Amino acid sequence: MSWVEQILEVVDRRSENVHVDWPMVESGLGTPLPADFKRLCEVFGQGEFNGFLYLYASKGGSHLEVIDSLRRINRALERYPESESVYEPYRIYAPGKGGLIRWAGAAAEGYEYFWLSNDKDPENWPIVARTDYTEEWLTYQTSTSEFVHRMLTDGDFKPFSMTRYAPAPQYLSYADPE
Repeated sequence: MSWVEQILEVVDRRSENVHVDWPMVESGLGTPLPADFKRLCEVFGQGEFNGFLYLYASKGGSHLEVIDSLRRINRALERYPESESVYEPYRIYAPGKGGLIRWAGAAAEGYEYFWLSNDKDPENWPIVARTDYTEEWLTYQTSTSEFVHRMLTDGDFKPFSMTRYAPAPQYLSYADPE
């Protein structure tokens, strides 16, 4: 069973079956994305895990919030170039140069989840994450869905475990009627 399927099982959901135009998305981004993340987007669409982790996904088509997030960061860096230091020793992604690509956000300020892209093999991009802008980056050589699964189920996955927020993992799809 894949990590994505395991997440579906622990949050007791069925796939949203979101169709994303990956060639268009990846062309706009300037790099391919990890297959595992693309599957997460297709299965879950836009939503949040445990009211805490917000996957930068898609409602479908050629829109992906990963790209929106990258644009917002780049606009902020253009306006305040001195703030680039908060990403050291890394830099924000630029096509052909690699760098950090944010794949999720969190309800708590300062929690950051990125891939460290090398513009080559997205299946081997490490996840770099931290809990505060002043904290050290932690590196995980794992897939995105394994990282999310551990956040949802592993109380020892510190400092990123979400088990203290919701003992029973849950997912809220933004496509669900209210």
